Amino acid sequence: MRAILLALSCAISSLCAQQAEPQSPTMAEGGDAKAGAAEPGAQAIPKLESVPPLANELTLPEGGVSAEQAVPEKVAASVPFSVSDLFAKYKKSIYQIRAINEATGQKTSIGSGFIVGDGSMLATNYHVVSDAVQKENRILSYVDSEDNEGTLELLGVDVVHDLAVLKADKHLGEPFSFAPIPPQGAPLYALGNPHDLGFVIVDGTNNGLLRKSAREQVLFSGSLNSGMSGGPTLNTQGKVVGVNVSTLRRSGDISFIIPSDYLQELLDTVSDGEKDLNTLIAQQLFDDNGKYYGGPLAQKWPSTTIGHFRVPLAMRDDVRCWDASPDPDVDDLLGIEAVACYSDRATFISDDITLGQMAYSYSYFYPREDMLSLRFYRTYSHFYNTSMQLRPQRDYDDVACESNFVKIAGRPFKTTFCIQPSKKFIIDDEPIEDVRLIAAEIGEAEQGFIIEIGLNGIQDGLGRKILAHMLEQIEWVD
Repeated sequence: MRAILLALSCAISSLCAQQAEPQSPTMAEGGDAKAGAAEPGAQAIPKLESVPPLANELTLPEGGVSAEQAVPEKVAASVPFSVSDLFAKYKKSIYQIRAINEATGQKTSIGSGFIVGDGSMLATNYHVVSDAVQKENRILSYVDSEDNEGTLELLGVDVVHDLAVLKADKHLGEPFSFAPIPPQGAPLYALGNPHDLGFVIVDGTNNGLLRKSAREQVLFSGSLNSGMSGGPTLNTQGKVVGVNVSTLRRSGDISFIIPSDYLQELLDTVSDGEKDLNTLIAQQLFDDNGKYYGGPLAQKWPSTTIGHFRVPLAMRDDVRCWDASPDPDVDDLLGIEAVACYSDRATFISDDITLGQMAYSYSYFYPREDMLSLRFYRTYSHFYNTSMQLRPQRDYDDVACESNFVKIAGRPFKTTFCIQPSKKFIIDDEPIEDVRLIAAEIGEAEQGFIIEIGLNGIQDGLGRKILAHMLEQIEWVD
């Protein structure tokens, strides 16, 4: 059975223009630890990964573009704007950032960076330097436009907004200055070092901030390429309005920019010296989870009726719900009506760990033809299948599960609750963990109902509150 848990590794499209080699930040992949198996000939539960990728559901801000907004930023008449001037002025201010495996002396990832702060600092994406944060025997270095190399020290990261600040071994030059995001329709210029080929400028248009998204990013109609991640996005005055971060898969001309406000906030907090990056990242994850789930926990969610149950649907604007009912085959004994919901939220940690996703589904089962109650129950029970993505043992403890019999909406259910806690991201003995819950209605002769919920990268106490809040909203409908 391929259920809601697979949604956390398949349904959320990665949007990565990221490092040129060898990985780009995608949903962590791994094997499935499964309890139970479907009997031969039984149809599969709705395949939630068949739901259209959420990343393709991007929309523009409401209201369109006014005549005033459609006019690009004004540039002083005495200094006509020229892309050639950008090349001449800023080529030496863009650096290639490398993560190096000390054992081989070879790079494991590359990206772009640019001068900020006091002139000895470089800004880039967190995913560009994540190897040096999450793996042993990794160092960071830079290469300038004339192939001069130097070493880097990591000063601070913001994993939620995919940003990092580094300090070079010498003064590098004049830092970039910042500016707000220009009006929608204004031209933008992304600078970087794609595919280890050299300095390039990609021109495009500011299409505004994404709507109905868990992350605030600018929709940029320019093609960011691998290796450009972490480079600056400039306005026509040469000021940084954002940081290159990703591109939409299968659509090379749609890319995303992190507003420079978040980089300025990070610059205000960084400092030299030793720091516990795992604790810093854990606190960022805790805080972001609290902000993300705070509103939904304080209110009742929109709902719909499936079978004899009224169930909560999208808890926020960035959560999309889809029909997930499979088309029955002629040999299928049971009919299934299902709905699946996914958030578009994802926080890259390393090339095999992405956190922050949430997915849940509801499936109503009924016999497609007359059958004995015992046969119905035996067939239905094969859909009670708990899957959990296996995390790397270097970073996570073993999966722990417990089963119980509970009442949901006054009806008897069997539940299995599983967690896999992180070894690294812990605050006051409370770890970040992955959570799975499956609940199946029992005791009915000719109907069944299964609830599945998956949360990745949630602190234990908050995860349990979310599950309880969801289950409390479910109602029986005669």
